Amino acid sequence: MVRRSLIVAALLAVSSPLAAQEEQYVWSLDRPDAEAPLGVVGARTLEAGHMDVGYRFSQINSKGVWFAKDSLQLATALQLYPVIPLELSQQTHTAYWAFGVTNQLTVLATAEFSVFERTQLTNTGILYITRIEDLGDLTAEGLYEVYRAGPFRVNGSFGVVIPTGKARVYATTPFSGTGKEALPYDQRPGGGVFGLVPGATVEVQNEKASVGAQFKARLNVGNGAADFTPGDVYEANGWGAYKLNDVMSLSAGIRWASWGRIEGADPQLDPTRDPGNDPVTGRAGGQEVDMPIGVNVLMPSGSVLAGHRFQVEAVYALHHDYEGVRLGTDWGINLGWTWDLGLGF
Repeated sequence: MVRRSLIVAALLAVSSPLAAQEEQYVWSLDRPDAEAPLGVVGARTLEAGHMDVGYRFSQINSKGVWFAKDSLQLATALQLYPVIPLELSQQTHTAYWAFGVTNQLTVLATAEFSVFERTQLTNTGILYITRIEDLGDLTAEGLYEVYRAGPFRVNGSFGVVIPTGKARVYATTPFSGTGKEALPYDQRPGGGVFGLVPGATVEVQNEKASVGAQFKARLNVGNGAADFTPGDVYEANGWGAYKLNDVMSLSAGIRWASWGRIEGADPQLDPTRDPGNDPVTGRAGGQEVDMPIGVNVLMPSGSVLAGHRFQVEAVYALHHDYEGVRLGTDWGINLGWTWDLGLGF
């Protein structure tokens, strides 16, 4: 009941600024609420000749074993698998770059470095932790503004994912003896496969607030480098951001993600040991709904930090629906800094 109430509250937060929409208002970049929340990438184009550089930190924490919409008791899960994951922390450091080629066309790129830490329990009572630090995938994307009139903006986007992240990683476990063994799918920074990233974003703004919606997909092309191919991912975001003043805005929204079952299987994994090893259950399809709440600070022109933007976003998991047994997303945090160099070529 509480989670349903939060979903309703977030939807109202996203949609309510539209009620006060004034058609004569012209969409403005120079506002704290003009930037989408941190979890949304590539929502708007830059002015011609402007360059943005930035850094983003995100941490996603997963806890408990879930199946469909319900969490499983630990004793029940250990009857299904001799090893059960208890917690997973994924920290991602992202370097961000964007450049306005024209007023309608912007290109951007991101590069990631991830840290995975997973806690597991065996049915014999052994508790152990595995940790991985490695590069993630590279993404290059182009945004094109297809419509702008008054308070409205509509952008289309298309990108590619370059599989620089490892599709198979190794660590020492109680089962690996003196050597190392391949870790479960949920601890791998990449899928070893190229991807296509189409998307579309709509934004509306009035004197008090901004509202936006974005849909994106990652469609994998070809076969993965480790005998498996991750499932395609679809994500939709809706958000509303309220301008408190010329420096700060608050945002809230709804984030939905859906993904398909992986194809194939890594032959180095024992699918009967850990649900994260099992391509049939642990990496099956599913969907999640999250509620992000954020703060956006745009340093004013004339100040020492003019052109710098600071953002923070807390993410709370509202709904799980997994087709297999797996860790459930619990909460997350995103921190970001962006500097508009304003080159004006």
